[in-house]
Amino acid sequence: GMGFAGYIPVEGVPGVTDTVRLTLNDGPQGYNGYADATVGKGTQFPDLIALAASFNTALAATFGAASADEFRAKGCSVLLGPDVEVVRNPFSGRSFESLSGEDPYLGAQLAGAYVKEVQARGVIATVKHWLDNNQEANRQKIDVTVGDRAQHEIYM
Repeated sequence: GMGFAGYIPVEGVPGVTDTVRLTLNDGPQGYNGYADATVGKGTQFPDLIALAASFNTALAATFGAASADEFRAKGCSVLLGPDVEVVRNPFSGRSFESLSGEDPYLGAQLAGAYVKEVQARGVIATVKHWLDNNQEANRQKIDVTVGDRAQHEIYM
């Protein structure tokens, strides 16, 4: 199902006391059906690393638009994605869902096109895993040390 993040006020849009309910779902590869009612009822788009390998901003825009259209159709207002982590270790557990691959410039170009189309359809895109998230094992406990130059030139 969808997570619930509360309400935000939106001028001119009627809702619960003039607010819009925010519903969110993990979505780098499309709407993720966690609840019984939605399992098997979403499009499983290709992994974002495959999209990154295309080097095609128009395709990234089309991908974002199609994902957002499905999110809207399912009543979801926040897409948790895209993942833009620069893949420094191909064995990382999230490499498959990165829109950057190994190139931060490529990731910026593709993510910009993707996010623009998602948000043009009234869905909030939430860019994730963008800073120093290079491994899954013990990711809640590790201390990632990155020099200032690498941090700014690669990750930021």
